[in-house]
Amino acid sequence: MNVNFIFIIFLLLNFNIGLAQNVNHTDNEPYNKISSERFDLKFPRDHNAHKEFKIEWWYITANLKNENGDSFGIQWTLFRSRSELDNNKATKHFKNPWISDQVWMAHAAVTTEDGHYYEEKFSRGDTGQSGVELSPFLAWIDDWEFSSNNDWSKASLKANGKQFSYELNLESEGPLILHGDDGKSIKTKDGHFSAYYSQPFFKIEGKLIINNKSFDVQGNAWADREWSNAILGPNQEGWDWISIHLDDETKLMIFRVRDSQRGDFYSGTFISDQKQKISLEGKDIKMKPLKYFNRKNIKNKKKSKVPIEWNIVIKSHGIDLKLKALNKNSFVDTLVPYWEGPIILSGSHKGFGYLEMTGY
Repeated sequence: MNVNFIFIIFLLLNFNIGLAQNVNHTDNEPYNKISSERFDLKFPRDHNAHKEFKIEWWYITANLKNENGDSFGIQWTLFRSRSELDNNKATKHFKNPWISDQVWMAHAAVTTEDGHYYEEKFSRGDTGQSGVELSPFLAWIDDWEFSSNNDWSKASLKANGKQFSYELNLESEGPLILHGDDGKSIKTKDGHFSAYYSQPFFKIEGKLIINNKSFDVQGNAWADREWSNAILGPNQEGWDWISIHLDDETKLMIFRVRDSQRGDFYSGTFISDQKQKISLEGKDIKMKPLKYFNRKNIKNKKKSKVPIEWNIVIKSHGIDLKLKALNKNSFVDTLVPYWEGPIILSGSHKGFGYLEMTGY
């Protein structure tokens, strides 16, 4: 059997195991837990990788338009997972970067009204193929890059695939937002939590190419940073996450974590037009699916039924919205499949945003 093929299978299996173990956390988890003291988040330090934790990501989504008013969505994500592999025991006499316990995965995607294109990359840690650095900030895998000065006030983003590429410039117009209690974001009724912050104030512009056709685009972007040892509890099936830019210059991030046994968990953040954060609890949030899309996964043949239209109500802030997917077939059929795509709004406000759904 081809040695390279064996290595690829080994790498993929370790990354998949890492994600599964992130779901089923126990008190015997050997990796460092996020203590309450650790939520003294500092920057640029915490833009960097936290390799002692089980799972982590640098996540950018953007809603774009060209000069004709056509809508596009882009996604750029770098994931890092810590596997169970003990590099010292595996190598004994020398450290081999190809047998690192750090595994990297990246996704890039472009969405239009009638098209959805995505690519996936993998890497072992310590090989130089991927990673995160500071001074200046750089997150990369191969030639896909999210680069910035250390305060994320100016940044650039690039990725490419068989049918698309993009090179985009970003400039922030507001501060970082620390979700939950100074960045401690509760995810379950059992108290599982992550470190979670966002830069939701990016303006973005640049060049987007789809099937050899070039577009000059501009719009708004949302960057998410999160790391943890256990985001989901043992009975939870996945999550529905929504970020929204409203026409009154306010912003909203909400999510529900689905639990068929104990009931769903809701949380979120409202950001005022003065760029002030207001935390939202479950009682503040209504997320009701209105319409579903049925489709069979092209890889595992599993049937997927996902909500592509929603009613979102945040009564305390006068928000009553209908959300509709720009492209209902925005499945990312990668190693761990999920749905991710831009949304358009109607109701109490106009605006746009992004929807992510996992575990369907």
